[in-house]
Amino acid sequence: MGKYSYKPKNPFRTALALWRVVKDSEDAGANIEEAAIVQFAFNRSRWGRKIARWDLLAQEVGQSSAEAKQLMQNRVRLPEVDLQALAALPIGSVGHTFAVVAAERDIDPNLVEKMPAETDADWLMAYSYETHDLWHLMTGFYYDLEGEFGVAGFYMGQMPKFSFIAFFTAILVFKIIWHDRDALAACTRAFVDGYEMGRQARCLVGVDWASVYAHDLDALRVEWGVRSADNFPALSRAA
Repeated sequence: MGKYSYKPKNPFRTALALWRVVKDSEDAGANIEEAAIVQFAFNRSRWGRKIARWDLLAQEVGQSSAEAKQLMQNRVRLPEVDLQALAALPIGSVGHTFAVVAAERDIDPNLVEKMPAETDADWLMAYSYETHDLWHLMTGFYYDLEGEFGVAGFYMGQMPKFSFIAFFTAILVFKIIWHDRDALAACTRAFVDGYEMGRQARCLVGVDWASVYAHDLDALRVEWGVRSADNFPALSRAA
């Protein structure tokens, strides 16, 4: 799959993407791309910006974390991910584990074009997209529906004004009600668990992820107060 743009699609393409997300395609790669189209269209539209209020969220983050404020002011971004270089890092490190998981999922971390980051709000939006998979890794919530609820809860625990997460979680709840009501209880538990984890942990928005690739993953969790949900498959945990 080639790179795709962060720029909003036309309304009909966005509506089709939303339908495909709710429909729950079995094609993981296609599902990721359709979800991204919905997210970008929402966040970069006039209507979406009024609801998401990334500007208020950026203020909240800057006030709650000196590290995040510095990262924001310096416009620190996640460089393009070199999976071969990360795979050569020590076993158990953040980078090596991330490379193993990306290979398992057959996912390219550089899938989305770089978004602009001229304002604090735009930087936070771009940073959130670029580092999302690393938040999964750090919190131990796998890249499935339950894991998305867990990470969403973690976001809310760290950034209560993250209204976009509330919006997208509502879409995921609708998706569950549509397809698999039996999964609703597990996903709700994951959200609540993630929320408590996020409240107790260091603010991960202040992390320059490229600088910690070589660090031991479990040691960083202890240092940052992140309790892993431990929902990754055995191969990923062994990495």
